[in-house]
Amino acid sequence: MAKPILVINGTDFTDYVESLKPVLNDLDADGSGRNILDGLMYRSRIATKRKWTLTFLRVNGTVMKNIITAMYSTSNYVTAKFLDPETNTQVSRTFYCSEINCGTQLFREGETVYDGVTFNLTER
Repeated sequence: MAKPILVINGTDFTDYVESLKPVLNDLDADGSGRNILDGLMYRSRIATKRKWTLTFLRVNGTVMKNIITAMYSTSNYVTAKFLDPETNTQVSRTFYCSEINCGTQLFREGETVYDGVTFNLTER
């Protein structure tokens, strides 16, 4: 049985994930849209791309550093492995991210932790 996972550029973050929210986004060709004469929608789908909203549990400073390192260790893109809802199999795809919300920085029980780390990965 396949289970939800999160591996970014070879680093496994599965144990730190609170939620993985997949969305399938369609890309339409030029000229797609509503006809102003009859109100009907005309569209030509070019592709469907995945967008994931990732939310993490409370993580310590080391895990936060590892998330940022994984996200910026290569060029403008990362390879991420997920459980694909379309196929119910674990797949790797290329994504980009334009913003990482590092959450709230707190000092708890003698260490720095981050609550509410979240970001989106959008398929290339």
